[in-house]
Amino acid sequence: MSLRRQRNKFKLMFAAASIVILKRTAYVLALVSLPFSLFAPGHSTAVAAEDAPFHDLEGHWAEEPVKEAVAEGIVSGYADGTFRPDQTVSRGEFVVMLSHGLHIPPAADAADVSERDAYLKSLLDVGIIGGDFSADALDQELQRSEMIRLALRSLDPQGVEDDADKQWEQAVAAGLLDGEQDAGSLSLQTATRAEAVVVLQRLQHAFHLKEQ
Repeated sequence: MSLRRQRNKFKLMFAAASIVILKRTAYVLALVSLPFSLFAPGHSTAVAAEDAPFHDLEGHWAEEPVKEAVAEGIVSGYADGTFRPDQTVSRGEFVVMLSHGLHIPPAADAADVSERDAYLKSLLDVGIIGGDFSADALDQELQRSEMIRLALRSLDPQGVEDDADKQWEQAVAAGLLDGEQDAGSLSLQTATRAEAVVVLQRLQHAFHLKEQ
């Protein structure tokens, strides 16, 4: 592992540890403030991953990864009870998913902007996102090549190759992609919500934020 990658890993791990502590503190305070009746015997306040009410996930190739990601708070579904795993993911959606997956909190000095913009600023601050991503383009569809580039920058902001084919090779070497996939055709396609979840989980494995 390169020195740059180690430094970035330590930076993200520190951010992750900080936000986990804050979340746990907030969670405990929230539990203490809840009415006692909510904790009556037989009442469950947790929703297991397998209970995620997404009727369009059954039998899907990414069913289990998506359920895990929902349970971890990385991503959520829609009000109509669907997850829409094969729907194209937007840049803004992926910015939020990536931040949640790496436990990166929204920028503290971005209180007057949207959630997406606050997370975008955080990713800019740590060097994961560069000038190729702007707040006014977050509604655009995310290309697979963009998804891979951001995942690689998460591992090493300074070590990502400029050439798209070489980026694909780097992603395969890092365990983010399967080696049998064809870089030339797939990198030009848009990324789906299911694909984004799987890449993020593999990125978590690379940072040891998730058990194998």
